[in-house]
Amino acid sequence: MLTLLRQELYKQIHGWFYIGWGIVILALSLMTGFFYTNSHQLSVINNSSRIFGNAMIGVLVAMIVFASTVINSDFSNNTVKYLFARQFSRLQIFISKIITTILMYVYLVIVAFIGSGISNILFNQNRTFLFNDMFVQLAARSFYLVLMIPLVILISNIFRNNGVAIAIGIVFYFVSNLINAIISIFMDKLPIVKFNPLNFLNVYNEFIYPKLISQVTQLSLTQIEIGAVVWGIVFLVISYLVYNHRNV
Repeated sequence: MLTLLRQELYKQIHGWFYIGWGIVILALSLMTGFFYTNSHQLSVINNSSRIFGNAMIGVLVAMIVFASTVINSDFSNNTVKYLFARQFSRLQIFISKIITTILMYVYLVIVAFIGSGISNILFNQNRTFLFNDMFVQLAARSFYLVLMIPLVILISNIFRNNGVAIAIGIVFYFVSNLINAIISIFMDKLPIVKFNPLNFLNVYNEFIYPKLISQVTQLSLTQIEIGAVVWGIVFLVISYLVYNHRNV
């Protein structure tokens, strides 16, 4: 397992994701700070949490892209034959991919914090970091990705197409209001519909606006957090089953 993990990390460190997305998120933090500084209304308030929040949007997109390729890359590059030849089990390979995904997320969050700190010094008059607001943003994004990443991995496994998984993941994020409106119609008639996985994708919004969004989801913040984790585990199990039966 450690050998697999070292191989995965080596591959990522020497690949485009590690450097490319780190630069993108750093640039996004600086651009956001610059924009807020040049806004007359926003320049007079502490924007540190807003800068971090925008950086985390970049992290979200990066992780959707990463999750869509983390499994399929071995098949498309034919490196999966090498892994199987070394008698690694598919479960070990799959787990190493998930751990690598988590580590990449931690890395990008650190970059987001560093970028926000630099932007805060350069453009936000070095105001005090609003750590409480920033950690709420971090927790909200993390719970969202606990569900979204397994869903993207599952989609990429089923369709064997990275583009489809990326598109669906990003579309879910940006059209969530439309999805909520459709789901709410069915929830009024059949309350059990509120436990469908798409409803739990509202975990980020409910973290930020608990009273308002809980009326939409018909779930408490604790319920939607637990549900996001449970559905995430379910999607990972299904993803592994699909992965385990894929032909080399």
